[in-house]
Amino acid sequence: MQEYLDLLKKTREHLMTGVSYMVPVILAGAIPIALALIIGGQNVEGAVAQFFMSVGGVGMGLFVAVMAAYIAYAVAGRAAIAPGLICGMIASNEGTGFLGGIVIGLVVGYVTYTLRKIKLQRTLMPIMTLIVYPLVATLVGATIMVFVIAKPVAAAMGGLTAWLSGLSEAGAVVLGLVLGAMIGFDFGGPVNKVAYTFGVGLLGSEVFAPMGMIGPAISVAPIGMALASFIAPKLYSEEEIEAGRAALVLGLVTISEGAIPFAVVDPIRVIVCSVIGSAIAGGIAGGLGVLNRAPLGGVLILPVVTNIIGYLIALAVGSVVMAFLINFWKRMGKRGKVVSEEGPVAGEAM
Repeated sequence: MQEYLDLLKKTREHLMTGVSYMVPVILAGAIPIALALIIGGQNVEGAVAQFFMSVGGVGMGLFVAVMAAYIAYAVAGRAAIAPGLICGMIASNEGTGFLGGIVIGLVVGYVTYTLRKIKLQRTLMPIMTLIVYPLVATLVGATIMVFVIAKPVAAAMGGLTAWLSGLSEAGAVVLGLVLGAMIGFDFGGPVNKVAYTFGVGLLGSEVFAPMGMIGPAISVAPIGMALASFIAPKLYSEEEIEAGRAALVLGLVTISEGAIPFAVVDPIRVIVCSVIGSAIAGGIAGGLGVLNRAPLGGVLILPVVTNIIGYLIALAVGSVVMAFLINFWKRMGKRGKVVSEEGPVAGEAM
């Protein structure tokens, strides 16, 4: 039992390992998508732009699996990589987002760690490590993901979609607050996708206000975290500061996944502050009557936005609120004490 308690205490280290392998995959996927949008416009027209978009799409489809695999690896070694990749891809395909990837990476890691504790003859160990451990961990992880995690998530997403449809009459500011909060919750995950799909679906009916609320909210989390790391670098690790530089660019081109490296290692603070900042952005955009004719956010869609000034105000206010809120919260530290200006101690959960 003590071994597992010690393992739990190292959870942040395991998550950081996952992040260190995930960030290059996100960048290798997100940058081609950004280039595709810059070259081909919001509709990604042209062979070169479509090529970049297809390459980027593959990268963005892999990052959850890579993160899960290396979280599992950090827990239990090489035998956990294959089940982590497979179950992480299932998590991605089932639409559970990066949160599902974190959970399944830890689950697969702990299952593999437990299997490795079984004492066997030395001659059997190569077979167990190569075949049995990965197979059992994969089957256990896949079963948990599909039947325990994914199905309730799918049911909840259906309920959220119906709720949003009924909320349309509540007023622009209220709808903007709710859509923004959902967009900021899981950075391309299931809750985010429900709100995004709701807005995109209305574009076909020439109802542009919901995407006007969603557009600036999409970019709040990556831009907010970039600003936070620039304003108070001592509160962040070197890896997070590097991720912040990339997050700024990704946020400007509507890729909210740029905030995920921060959310993986500090999920409560980042998610709560993202929800607040994104909700503010959505509410301001709704109140100012922003309209967005593109199924995107960021700044590349400004030519098809009605009330560009209102859009930029919403984006700026939401991002700044998030940045200052999370830095304030980090400085408070544990038990309400201000964090030392020397920055976070390595391995300590901030």
